[in-house]
This record gives sequence, C-alpha cells and structure tokens, in this order.
Amino acid sequence: MINILLVDDHELVRSGVNKILNEVKGFKVIQECETGEDAIKYCRKTEPDVILMDMDMPGMGGLEATKKILRIIPDVQIIILTAHAENPFPTKVMQIGAAGFLTKGAGPNEMINAIRAVNSGQRYLPPKLLNKWR
Repeated sequence: MINILLVDDHELVRSGVNKILNEVKGFKVIQECETGEDAIKYCRKTEPDVILMDMDMPGMGGLEATKKILRIIPDVQIIILTAHAENPFPTKVMQIGAAGFLTKGAGPNEMINAIRAVNSGQRYLPPKLLNKWR
C-alpha cells in the first residue's frame, strides 16, 4: 500500500485528486492538508510514503514545506504539483530534494505513474519536459 498525503490550498483539487487516487488499487490517501504548515505538523506524527505538494499556497509555499519535511522524513518521496511548467521550476524543485514534478494539467494516468515511479525510488518529470530539455 502506498500511503499518500495531499497538500493543496484548493479543496476542489484535493477532493478530486483524493477521489482518483482512492480508486487505484494499492493507493491510500491518508490525509489532506490545506497548507505547508499543516503538512509539516502532520509529518511530525505520521510518515506518508508519497506527498503530492502544491507549490503555490498562502503562507508557507510547497518548496519551503518540502525542504522542512525532508529534514523530518528524509526518505519520503515528494512530488511538487504546479500550474507552471517553465524553467527554472522543474530544476529548482529537483535541487531542493523533491522526487518529482507534475503540472496540474497532467491527466490521472500520468499522476498515478508519477506516484508509482517516485515510490519505487525513481525521479519523475513529465515526458513533455524531458523532451523539451533534450
């Protein structure tokens, strides 16, 4: 079972992603958090396997929350979710220790594949971005 933490300030995004992921065999959304601060508090008590972390949130953004969570749980795999796909975002995300980068324009299958990839120790970037950088 892959235990997943969803972090996004938009309830509609969280509930939609939660519905998709809970229908996937072997996936379990164990918590939803609205802020980076709440995600850090949650990670002090429970260790998810994968975190889907929104990059742009009020208060502490996803990049800062990712850095702090990785100090608490170095082995957690974090995928940054964003509406922005331009440089330098993907590079910056990987430099801070995130395992993956996914745009909110991705489809459900790509999100599922990204979660499986990072959970198995791989890094994940969308194929469109990989092709762009080659």
